[in-house]
Amino acid sequence: MAPGGGGVRTSRSTRDNLDKSITLPPDEIFRNLENAKSFAIDIGGSLTKLAYYSTVQHKVAKVRSFDHYGRGPDDEPLYEISVQEEITARLHFVKFENAYIETCLDFIKAHLVNTETKVIKATGGGAHKFKSLIEKKLGLKVDKEDEMTCLIKGCNFVLRNIPHEAFVYVKHADPEFRFQTTHPDIFPYLLVNIGSGVSIVRVESEDQFERIGGSSIGGGTFWGLGALLTKTKRFDELLQLASKGQHTNVDMLVRDIYGGSYESLGLTGDLIASSFGKSATTDKEFTKEDMAKSLLHMISNDIGQLACLYAKLHNLSRVYFGGFFIRGHPLTMHTITYSINYFTKGEVQALFLRHEGYLGAIGTFLKGAEEDNPNQYSWGENYAGSSGLMSTSPEVHPMQRARSGTFDMLEMDRLERQLVNLPLLLDASSYVPDTVDLTEDAMAREYWLSCFEDALDGVVKRAVASQPLALDAAERAEKFRQKYRHKLQTLRHQPL
Repeated sequence: MAPGGGGVRTSRSTRDNLDKSITLPPDEIFRNLENAKSFAIDIGGSLTKLAYYSTVQHKVAKVRSFDHYGRGPDDEPLYEISVQEEITARLHFVKFENAYIETCLDFIKAHLVNTETKVIKATGGGAHKFKSLIEKKLGLKVDKEDEMTCLIKGCNFVLRNIPHEAFVYVKHADPEFRFQTTHPDIFPYLLVNIGSGVSIVRVESEDQFERIGGSSIGGGTFWGLGALLTKTKRFDELLQLASKGQHTNVDMLVRDIYGGSYESLGLTGDLIASSFGKSATTDKEFTKEDMAKSLLHMISNDIGQLACLYAKLHNLSRVYFGGFFIRGHPLTMHTITYSINYFTKGEVQALFLRHEGYLGAIGTFLKGAEEDNPNQYSWGENYAGSSGLMSTSPEVHPMQRARSGTFDMLEMDRLERQLVNLPLLLDASSYVPDTVDLTEDAMAREYWLSCFEDALDGVVKRAVASQPLALDAAERAEKFRQKYRHKLQTLRHQPL
């Protein structure tokens, strides 16, 4: 694959089958590929996740302020700004369907310039299947790593390094996404990784974990049965169909059997008694949307109940769900959350991960970079180059990068110094801060947003005064005022 006409050129036979997003400019997907230094790849049964390390040169503004309190003339500068060039290490992660692996490998090979690596770390079931193809296309030796080890290493990494990585999903709440604060003590926890199948892992420490169960009914089941039922081959299209469907047209409910609730057993009338139960007794055609919705409920409920049983058996209260089956899709998260809450009566918490599908790829890359000891650094997410969770209000965030059925991206920049959690405390793990969650406390949120708004005129005035020789200072300051005020209004209506 080679660049041409501002997009990615493919053969005619391939082009007709590709998602529109594959025609994006190359730097929208494989950003900074020309400076890539090393690679890792995680190939599952359905999806490929590529990881690579690069260096990025960018300008950084350094500010030196002056204290004029009580002395000096008014026309002296308040502060001075100097611009310096810096080189930052960046991690890139790109997800795409296995159907595009050969096309993407061709593109990567054509754009590699500065890489000196001779080996690519690989994990996942497809690491063996596509080994020859990768070595042929990229000219790199494939070095396979243990899939479960990489998965756990990646999960520990995102929980430690990405603020607000984990979240609880509460349908119809304001906000629906309730993000968790990063905490140094992340163990123990249960990881339910939903890929083509399901793996359930108890994690006790950085290097101590055990796969305690699993299921063959997972994301591949939803995709496969969904394709048979609806003739829809795209995973994300199946999710879209499900979001528009009504499962009660297909599923047999408790009230369909008993005429209402079964009170002596505590079963409400709207509980599903039999998934797809009406399909055998009703002589009518069901819509694709209804069948997709029923299928999603069936698989999500099954996974949720399985996770509950293992969490209770091993006395674990935190359950993280990973894997690209979820994809931040509200319906999937709601069904799993409902199942967890129903079967544990709220004793176990269902937690989701913003970057659930990259755990194996991140872990694989870390295994290959152990000699550089990446854990000695702190990393921050580069939001401009990362895909985001689905916006609950697209009109409020019109520029938010949407998830694509073909590509999904994550970028992380290495910070200048390692961040340490509350370094002055004797025991940071036992400290409980007195905090206010402005996403949930409407009164506190309005108070602080009003404070920021009241201070805006003073900030603008000080900014203009700091650059007396710039002819466009007032114009730029006014643009800042308008954008800042608009952002405050956005936060009032949607605090996330």
